[in-house]
Amino acid sequence: MNKQQVFWSRVLQLAKNKLNQGAYDFYVENAQLLSISSNRAQIFLDSPYKQLFWDQNLKDILITAGFEIFDSQISIDYQFTHDTPEREVVSEPIEQLQSVMQQKSQQPLHPDIKPQYTFENFVQGDNNQMAKAGALAVADNPGSLYNPLFIYGGPGLGKTHLLNAIGNWILGNNPHARIKYVSTETFINDFLEHLRLNDMENFKKIYRNLDVLLIDDVQFLRNKASTQEEFFHTFEALYGKNKQIVLTSDRSPDYLDNLEERLVTRFKWGTTSDITPPDLETRIAILRNKCEDYPYDFTDDTLSYLAGQFDSNVRDLEGALKDVHLLANLKQLTEITVDVAAEAIRARKQTSPTNTVIAIETIQQEVGNFYGISLKEIKGAKRVQHIVHARQVAMYLAREMTDNSLPKIGKEFGKRDHTTVMHAHNKIKNMLIDDKNLEIELTTIKNKIRH
Repeated sequence: MNKQQVFWSRVLQLAKNKLNQGAYDFYVENAQLLSISSNRAQIFLDSPYKQLFWDQNLKDILITAGFEIFDSQISIDYQFTHDTPEREVVSEPIEQLQSVMQQKSQQPLHPDIKPQYTFENFVQGDNNQMAKAGALAVADNPGSLYNPLFIYGGPGLGKTHLLNAIGNWILGNNPHARIKYVSTETFINDFLEHLRLNDMENFKKIYRNLDVLLIDDVQFLRNKASTQEEFFHTFEALYGKNKQIVLTSDRSPDYLDNLEERLVTRFKWGTTSDITPPDLETRIAILRNKCEDYPYDFTDDTLSYLAGQFDSNVRDLEGALKDVHLLANLKQLTEITVDVAAEAIRARKQTSPTNTVIAIETIQQEVGNFYGISLKEIKGAKRVQHIVHARQVAMYLAREMTDNSLPKIGKEFGKRDHTTVMHAHNKIKNMLIDDKNLEIELTTIKNKIRH
């Protein structure tokens, strides 16, 4: 199977996972990949109006497949007739792709890498798409363009999963690769122990001769002057030999306090990607994926209910499933309903800081208070710039902090269409990539909403 075939099969696989069967059959089944040249793909669709669906629903899939297979973004040109010179249409059964992916992800025993964390079982959403794409690019071609790769975000969002997935993927391709996954705490303890034993040469031999260094929670290097000094020289040694470095942190490099400026500068030499809390659809997908580990039938309503109760990180979702498992095992249940799930997570909700059901109007009021905008103006039709911005922030937070549907949110903002909510959400999300002041503003507003 050549790369074009792998790419197209991967697109079809991801589309099947994302869409319901009816949408897949109508919009995707008859599509064909005609060719790929200079990172541009020609895709045949049997009707021009299907392009809008592809643009709105499958763009992220095409980006993901492009990075996975070609290590770059593939641009798309759509074609609606076969009147061009004959091309070889690319088509291969998805089963063949799955076989290829499985072979690449298999890894031998390794003392550092956790084999259960792979790219295949990492649930992708808007919140982590670019971080996963960067991790895949690094895994396929370590030590090249994305070096170092710096991934940051709050706890329980998948940073450690991606680090291990990189290691698993590389080891699947090269079992003899010298890879070390280590938490920053372990790195510090390792350094101090070798220093105590006057055995620094062995420490340097271990860390400075790696092909890939995967280091978790680098923010814990703060206030550790001697360890920072050693890590700086380790970084320099690996980077100078084009060896891959991947770091994670709970904050972006610009907000790493009490860390040497020369280290922070080097952390920004390559690519920086953030992971934010998953939206409702991604949380449901995560739950659906993890439910496969349990011998119960979860109704769709149950998954939606659980996803709506915990919005901060994946660990809360995993904990909720464990609570459900404990209760279901005790009562010898085979089907998990909403009532069963509610009973199971009652104690967790009582101790969770994010258990309160948040009203959209509460969000609107707090956003209005912060920006000096009235509730009437947020819901109204005025297009003054500062009012529009506040309104879009409120829509974004309503989407992120509640489990209300897009039409429901739109209705609460003066009966606006759901596409207006989507536009507002995407705009604020894109602004957050570069606007750290906006990130601070939203954090302040969220804290007020939750308290």
